[in-house]
Amino acid sequence: MSSAREIAVLLEQAEAQRSLGNHRGATQLAQRALGLDPDHAASHAVLAVILLDARRLRAAGIEARAALALDGNDGFVHRAAAHVLLAERKLDDAWAHCLVALDGPSATPGAYVLGARIRILQGEHAHALELLEEALALDPGHGDALTELARLALRAGDLAEAAQRIGLALEADPVDRAAHVVAGFIDLARGDTTGAEQHARFVLAQHATSHDGLALWAAIQARRSWLLGAWWRWNLWVSQRDERQRLAALLGTFVAVRVAVILADELGYPGASDALRYAWFGLCAYTWIAPAIFRRMLARSLETVRLDPDF
Repeated sequence: MSSAREIAVLLEQAEAQRSLGNHRGATQLAQRALGLDPDHAASHAVLAVILLDARRLRAAGIEARAALALDGNDGFVHRAAAHVLLAERKLDDAWAHCLVALDGPSATPGAYVLGARIRILQGEHAHALELLEEALALDPGHGDALTELARLALRAGDLAEAAQRIGLALEADPVDRAAHVVAGFIDLARGDTTGAEQHARFVLAQHATSHDGLALWAAIQARRSWLLGAWWRWNLWVSQRDERQRLAALLGTFVAVRVAVILADELGYPGASDALRYAWFGLCAYTWIAPAIFRRMLARSLETVRLDPDF
């Protein structure tokens, strides 16, 4: 077998292991390919994507830059760089690299899906929808494109459209973890926690450290406990805000409570004033202990998940 063919086989095997969540095995295969040719741009690009999946963002950036330095004209290399920049939330740079990957007749459905994900984060949902339709024009059964369309429909509140899209995605690839995660959130939006749990169990059994799978599992447990669920939703809302918005929300809440207490005292309602004080104290105490309770509840519930022994 020629060196070029051997490298191609190793990279195919690395991609297969990555898709299974076996980052260690995938990394070793990509490194073996680089051992045969340290200046092979595609090997650096594949390794960058593997490291990104393993949440080794800094190392992924090093590999992506090495790939670009070796071959700045390869669309696949630019696509890998866009993946890394997307994870770094450098959206404009990610989009610029994605445009290179989309330029020309060799653009793949996966490149269109990546572009759609970037455009969604840039707030360009209409353009994202166009890119996903382009992906389906190239491959009508492309699972990632169908999954992203289902995600957009879910975000828009169109559960029927979301369910139809995700059904097609699961038909195309019944073991796709991303599709199962979206299917789980669709079930959750319908109030079907049992169906959502089946999807979450499948994802976590395939990949025990899946961030999206754990997020789905946490959302299910939050839905089943209204008290902890209220904390989880508040915490999720706060975490999605920047530092200034979080500070404004917390200070605004404190000021609103203080004003209400003062008004109750001034208007001669000491009982209401005391109730507000105790409620504020209870909220502070609950906010302090809720994370520990929630983590314990999650850990206990995850003990029932049957995990793949390979992970």
